[in-house]
Amino acid sequence: MLKDIPTPALAAGVKYCINHCDFLPTIAEIRRASEKVATLAMGTKPIDSATAWGKVQKAIAAVGYTGVPAFDDPVTQRVVDRFGWKEICQTPTDDTAILRAQFRKAYESEAAHVAEVKEFAASGVPVNQKYLADAGIDIIDRVAAGLTGRLKMPK
Repeated sequence: MLKDIPTPALAAGVKYCINHCDFLPTIAEIRRASEKVATLAMGTKPIDSATAWGKVQKAIAAVGYTGVPAFDDPVTQRVVDRFGWKEICQTPTDDTAILRAQFRKAYESEAAHVAEVKEFAASGVPVNQKYLADAGIDIIDRVAAGLTGRLKMPK
């Protein structure tokens, strides 16, 4: 159940559990600890909806109505695509708070979906290729490949 976790991240996660768990850790606790280790080592903490909204606001100013923005966060990109870039840009100033609230809900829903797909894929559940691509699983594989070099465990 742990074979998909890169060895350095798994070793660090187990060491974390040894130091912080009162009882023998479960597989889920080891997985969570290993994921935290990988996140800290790679600096890949997922952004929250407020940060994503800030990036959208900056893109509105930089790209404008006629441009096509590209966001580095796939969740932000999908939410913006769902709303429509021109519709976001054309929102009246008085309705910006409403748009921000709708964006936040959509972003959190999409982020939860991505997390769920990743969880099921990591558990060995067959997941449709479309959902794997939506969740950015190919990106995870590339990050995991680079993780080994960043996590050097002392002997």
